[in-house]
Amino acid sequence: MKVGPKIRRTCRQTSAAKIGYSHCIEPDWLSYVESTIDVLGDGNCGYRCVASGVGLPDVDGWKIVRRKMFDEIIGYENLWREVLGTSYEKVKTVVHCPDNQVGASFDEWLTLPDMGLLISTAFNVILVNLSHGSCSTFLPLRSVSPSSLHSRLIIAMINERNIHLVRVKLIVNAPLPSLYPSWERYVEECAKGWRDGFVIRDIVSVVTSEEGTLSVVDLDSP
Repeated sequence: MKVGPKIRRTCRQTSAAKIGYSHCIEPDWLSYVESTIDVLGDGNCGYRCVASGVGLPDVDGWKIVRRKMFDEIIGYENLWREVLGTSYEKVKTVVHCPDNQVGASFDEWLTLPDMGLLISTAFNVILVNLSHGSCSTFLPLRSVSPSSLHSRLIIAMINERNIHLVRVKLIVNAPLPSLYPSWERYVEECAKGWRDGFVIRDIVSVVTSEEGTLSVVDLDSP
C-alpha cells in the first residue's frame, strides 16, 4: 500500500518472540517494544528502572532516584498533597532513602500508577506504563515542555505479576498510550505545552505498507 508524500516517518514492528516479559505488556503495544531491560529484584527494581532510563549508575542510581523523588515531594508539598491526597504521607515515607539503605521492603516499593506523575515531574521525563490492562502516559506537572516532544527522554515500564518492575525500551517514533487522567486536573499553566506536544504526536494514522513496516501518516497534511 502506497501512502505517497504524506509519510512522516516509518517504524518497524518487533516480534513478540524476541521480547522478554512479553506476557506482561499490553498486546496493542507489544509491536512497538524494542527490548526489555531487567534489573535486580531487591525491592528497588522500580527505582532501578528509572535510574537505568535516565543514565544513573547501576550500583547506587536507585538511591539517587528515591532521594530526588523525596526532594520533589517535600519541595513542592502543596502540589503533591493535592495530587496524592491522603496518600501523601505514605508516598513521602516510601521514597525516603537513608544513607544506609540496602534493599527495600514491600512497603517501600515503587508503585504505578500512583507514583507516575511524581517520577515524570521529578526527572522531567515522559513515563509510560505498558503493563497489561493499565497502559497510560505520565507527563511532568510543573516544567516548561521542550520544543519537540520527540526530543524528550521516554522511560517505559511494565509490572511483572505485581512483584517486579521491568524497564521497556520503545522503538523510535513509537506512539504513546493515553494520558493519565489526573494530569489534566493538576498540571500547572507553564507545563500545559506538554499536552500540545503529546496531541501532535497522537494525531496520526498507522497503516501497513507492502513491505510490512508501519508508516505513520500525518492526518493534518494537505
